Amino acid sequence: MTLDRLYQSRILELNRSPLHRGELEGATHEARGTDALCGDDILVRLVVEGSRIEACAWTGEACAITTASASMLAEWIAGRTVGTLRAAHARFRALLADDGLPDDEELGEINLLRAVADYPSRVRNALLPWETVDRALESI
Repeated sequence: MTLDRLYQSRILELNRSPLHRGELEGATHEARGTDALCGDDILVRLVVEGSRIEACAWTGEACAITTASASMLAEWIAGRTVGTLRAAHARFRALLADDGLPDDEELGEINLLRAVADYPSRVRNALLPWETVDRALESI
């Protein structure tokens, strides 16, 4: 299976069956993220203890790219520190801007979202969950 087909397959799968979509009991941090151009409107909730993100969930309406990105991020983030998340966000942003960079091993399947790099509006969709999590963690 080619990378493009794998990307498309995984995006469609996560759009049909999103990960970590729903309420999060005991959330300590939250933020809303929107993209007026495509109608995305998500609410990200986190459970944070000290500087460690224990859990992440999201709700709302979103396109397939935002849904996949939110699902992958919420799966990936649990157990990581705020500093690790911020560094990964910077690396993910760089991956979307420079197709010459190698995949980031730590990001795992999130690397599949690199396929949106040629479509600026889709880059915004892929980044929306990350930016929303950053806003939720501004106080840390």
